[in-house]
Amino acid sequence: MRVSLRVMIAVVGIASLLAFAFWRLRPARIEPIASDNMADQRRLLVQWPAEKGPGSTAGSPIRFTSVGKAAGIDFSYDGGPSPQHFMTEQNGGGVALFDFDQDGWLDIFFTNGSHFERPAEQVGPTASQRLYRNMTGTGDGEMRFEDVTATAGLTAFGFGMGCAAGDYDNDGYPDLFVCEYGRQRLWHNRGDGTFDDVTQPAGVADSLWSASAAFGDLDGDGNLDLYVANYVQWSPSEPACYTQHRPPIHISCGPLGRKGQPDRLYHNRGDGGFDEVGEAAGIAIPNGKGLDVVLADFNGDRKLDIYVANDTVENYLFLNRGAMQFDEVGVSRGVAVAAEGTAMSGMGIACADYNGDGHFDLSVTNFENEVNSFFENLGDAAFRPVNSQLGLNSVSRPMLGFGTVLADFDLDHYPDLFVANGHVWDLRPLAMGHAYEMPAQVLWNDHGQRFRDVSQQAGDYFRQKWIGRAVATGDLDNDGDTDLVVTQLGHAHSVLRNDSRRASRSIRLRLIGTTGSRDALGARVEFHIAGRAWTLLVPAGGGYQASSDSRLLLAVDDGIKFDQLRVVWSTGREEFWEPINPGSEIILIEGGTQGPAGRE
Repeated sequence: MRVSLRVMIAVVGIASLLAFAFWRLRPARIEPIASDNMADQRRLLVQWPAEKGPGSTAGSPIRFTSVGKAAGIDFSYDGGPSPQHFMTEQNGGGVALFDFDQDGWLDIFFTNGSHFERPAEQVGPTASQRLYRNMTGTGDGEMRFEDVTATAGLTAFGFGMGCAAGDYDNDGYPDLFVCEYGRQRLWHNRGDGTFDDVTQPAGVADSLWSASAAFGDLDGDGNLDLYVANYVQWSPSEPACYTQHRPPIHISCGPLGRKGQPDRLYHNRGDGGFDEVGEAAGIAIPNGKGLDVVLADFNGDRKLDIYVANDTVENYLFLNRGAMQFDEVGVSRGVAVAAEGTAMSGMGIACADYNGDGHFDLSVTNFENEVNSFFENLGDAAFRPVNSQLGLNSVSRPMLGFGTVLADFDLDHYPDLFVANGHVWDLRPLAMGHAYEMPAQVLWNDHGQRFRDVSQQAGDYFRQKWIGRAVATGDLDNDGDTDLVVTQLGHAHSVLRNDSRRASRSIRLRLIGTTGSRDALGARVEFHIAGRAWTLLVPAGGGYQASSDSRLLLAVDDGIKFDQLRVVWSTGREEFWEPINPGSEIILIEGGTQGPAGRE
């Protein structure tokens, strides 16, 4: 998070500147996905009107409805802005969407915060991190959640930041890693609805300021490793920060002038424990100021690479050489700095193949008066900035972006862009036009050629202003499209139900590894329909302090079979299934199980 205002504001610098278990798999309760007159929907998309002006598009297919409170989620982050303006109050809380009890419905986990002058433990259970079980399948079809934090054994207090979900011990139940200021925790899912804090015995205890994390099998041994992005050195005993205006305004301090902290890489031994190998692996760069991380194969060599968004210093791209060895190549590959050649205030990362060319691209949110960066992958992890060509500069420059995702909200094959915005300082007393709360943005992907801001037509949520932070994606109501959960400061977190017009129907795809990690995080999925290939990534990190649904939604037309479906697993193993008859859900188990025809 950039904590400087370039031209208008300068901040006073402060010195001293922080065993696979098939028997546990239960089939999901999936209802058929209705087409809802797809022919009319496709005709409407074909007749999309011309752009009438900057950021204006009539007839947008994308719609979201805010349903959090009605669904039983009225959760607010406890560590938000206070009169003391501690630095820990800026980042906000994280969110994970994962099926902790394996009943086929996505549950929601929120981290929670604290204050130095009013510790969360003194506040009580409302200041604990929180787990909500998805009860939608037991009711009338409307989203319903119940708070199961206490019964799950997850009541815990601290300066919570990001989180990551992943089945690190391959027992069939996803576990949780939580980032905090001054500590981090690993929660082992026991499979009976409860969790154990195994941070110490698992070997992942640390006292750095961890911001975001990602699970992924980085050495192809079938076990999920863990990358943790750490922020800066800071102490609440440091002097307060103010703007240089008269009278000065008390603000939270920022990363400029502060020493960054090296990231951590935990190698999964396969026995329930981890070894920290960051320095030996080549990722422990001393002055990183990491806020987000995503794992994906960017150069097509079937090994997961690592991209890190850093705040006010160059972003990192670690290419995987194998055997847990990485080369940092961000500058030479074109993703370290903005198009202008300056270091960004990297906050959140979105990763997807935005234009259907088979390569995973990157979008990075930045500070107010900067623009959000979009890097097109030209192949072999060579990137070029295309945010200007894609129409992203003018819509992002006034905003301060945090969480961001690329997801196909309207099922037209092209991933759309969502950005949660909100400032870190309340500068309204300056009367200089700096917003504090900001509207979120959703940008429709116009067939890989341009992103068009359709926020004003996307629902009431986008016509309000927020201090937005993390965002995660997943099909919360199992209706075949991608919903959103957004964390905010000063307001209850939001659950956004996707009510978009669909350009096609969808198939839910779930991957289960056998020799590879059971959670196929970071796996590449390529499906061919009518001679055209589309490429998807099983999410492994990204979004800013978030963890998204590992199930994929494939956009398909009614009655059309897959020509072929290709999976590259975490081990690098490649498998094909052909042909595949469309259904509501496909579960593919590594080795060909569950596919009508499998081959290596």
